[in-house]
Amino acid sequence: MHGMRMAPPSAELIAGGGVFFGVRGSSTQGFAAMPKLLYLLCALVLLAAPVRADACTLWAAAGPQVAGGGTIIVKNRDWRPDNQQKIRLATKGKYRFIYLEAEGNSFSGAKQGINEKGLAIVLASAPREVERAGKNAGMTKLRILLASYASVQEALAALKAGAWVTNPQFMVLADAKEIACVEFGPGGQYAVVAQQGSGVVFHTNHYVSPQLEPLNPHKLSTSLDRYNKISSLLQAGAPFDVQKFQAFSTDPTLWRAGATPSTTRTLSSWIIRQMPDGSGTLYLRMANPDHPVKEYRFALKDLFEGKVDLSLVQ
Repeated sequence: MHGMRMAPPSAELIAGGGVFFGVRGSSTQGFAAMPKLLYLLCALVLLAAPVRADACTLWAAAGPQVAGGGTIIVKNRDWRPDNQQKIRLATKGKYRFIYLEAEGNSFSGAKQGINEKGLAIVLASAPREVERAGKNAGMTKLRILLASYASVQEALAALKAGAWVTNPQFMVLADAKEIACVEFGPGGQYAVVAQQGSGVVFHTNHYVSPQLEPLNPHKLSTSLDRYNKISSLLQAGAPFDVQKFQAFSTDPTLWRAGATPSTTRTLSSWIIRQMPDGSGTLYLRMANPDHPVKEYRFALKDLFEGKVDLSLVQ
C-alpha cells in the first residue's frame, strides 16, 4: 500500500476458527481553454465546498472470540465539534431502528444504527480525494438499509444482487451471529472484505482490499495510526467482552482529544452487544460539544418499546 507497513494477521485468531481481517482518461484541453476568471471561480467553489472531517474507527468480533458468544460491534465517531448528536427511533419502513443522528452542520444525518431484527451498521468515510471524485447514482442511505434488511446475510445478498449501492465509504455490519466489512469505491465499486461468524474485523479510513487499495492517497493522515492501534489491541487476545472494547475505545489513539478547540476529535463511542439468543444492549459514550462526557447503557428491547426518553440522551 504505497510502501506503508500494515499490521500482520494474528495467528491466534486464525487458529480460533475465524479470520483476522484488517479490513485488510479524460482530456485536459477544456481546462486549458477555460477563461481565467471562470477557472478561478470554479476553484473558489471547490475550496468553499463542505469538507468531511470524520475519521472514525470501526471494529467487531463474533463467535468464540466473544465471551459468551454472539457479537460486539463498535464505532468511535470523530468529527469537528460543529454538531450535536442525538439518538432517534425510526418507526417507518419494514423494520424499526435506533440510530445516532448528527445535526447542525453540512453533514447531518444518520451515522450508525441497529434495527429491531438485530442488524447493526456502522460507517466510516473514505479518503477525501475519493469522495471528491464523484458520487454513485442511486445511492442507498443508511436509514433505508436499516429499515429494509434483517441480517448481515440478507443485506449482503441484496448488495451482490444489485439491489443497493452507496457512496465511497466503509461499512462494518453485525447481527447476533455474523459480522462483515465492506469497502465502497466510486462508480458502484465495492469489495466484501470479510463476512464471518467467528473472528474480528476492523477498519479506519483507507482502503485495504486489493481491488480498491489503489484509490488510497499517498498521505493517510491519522487513518494508518488508528488502523495499526486497533489491530494491535485486537491481537492482544480473545475472548473479548464489552469492558475490554470500552477500554479499547478510550485509548488515546482512538479517543482523540482534538489539537485545538475547533479541530476533529472523538464525539462518541457506540457499542452494540448482541447475545446468541438475539437480546442486546447499547453502550454509549457521548461527548457532544458544550456538554460533559456522559455514558449510557440501554437494553435494546427498552429502546424499541419506547421505554427510554431519548430526548434526555445528549
